[in-house]
Amino acid sequence: MKQTLLFLLCTFFVVKVLDAQVVGGQIDNFEDGTTQGWSDTSDTGFENISTGGPDGVDDNYLKDTATGTNGAGSRLVIRSLGAQWSGNFTSEGVFSIRFNARAQINDLDLRISVTGPGGKFSSANFVTVEAGSGWTLVIIPITASDFVSVSDGSGGGSPGTDIDATLAAVSEMRILSNPNPAWRGEVIDAEMNLDNIAAVSSLSTDEFKNQNTEFTISPNPSKNSLNIKLPNSNEDMKLEVFDVLGKRVHKGIITQLQTLVNVSSWRSGVYLVRLSNDKTTQTKRFIKQ
Repeated sequence: MKQTLLFLLCTFFVVKVLDAQVVGGQIDNFEDGTTQGWSDTSDTGFENISTGGPDGVDDNYLKDTATGTNGAGSRLVIRSLGAQWSGNFTSEGVFSIRFNARAQINDLDLRISVTGPGGKFSSANFVTVEAGSGWTLVIIPITASDFVSVSDGSGGGSPGTDIDATLAAVSEMRILSNPNPAWRGEVIDAEMNLDNIAAVSSLSTDEFKNQNTEFTISPNPSKNSLNIKLPNSNEDMKLEVFDVLGKRVHKGIITQLQTLVNVSSWRSGVYLVRLSNDKTTQTKRFIKQ
């Protein structure tokens, strides 16, 4: 009887581990008082803070500190030990990681780094969060073209060789501060606060579909204009557009079925178009030619 029970428990555990992987639209908001599977490389100065997040009083967030001296706790980096940030990012359509960040003491240059069967890679571009500027929305694209190969930074480890293989089976994701693409954070005297770490996915639109408010954008790519179309206009929608560095380049309120945005003055590149209201948020990628 005991052997049968043990077998069933082990089977259940294995199934749960296999099931627990990244899902488009998931978010870690830390309201349960835990670190939700995140850790820093030394577990020094890393904790869940119960109040003072982006929503103010009683909004939990993660706090990580670095000493800026060589040795344990000197580098600013957190890593996902929870299974919810492993698995096939490509099949889930996850094209960016979005989170709220706040820098204390010194400015932070934030990146996403991943490892898997194809080796280690780090986002080519970073988003700077200035110290003392308060909570900032950070959006970091993570498609294959957004990464560059890096070594592990310790003992001359081999650099990554196949970003597609890694994104199809990520075993660890990191958020770190470093002015250069890297697997390890920079040595810096700093404090990093994080909240609402989300997997932005083109496939995570169920909430919009249920409310019959999925929007479309066209043409895409475009040189001069961006046409945003809603199936209905029962509620006003907040419109925000961000560049790949997380800087907001446009904002407005959509009150009608169709809205035209002039993009002729925007720089060529990839942008994230986000619509939201009190109930839901959806993000789509737009390419300015």
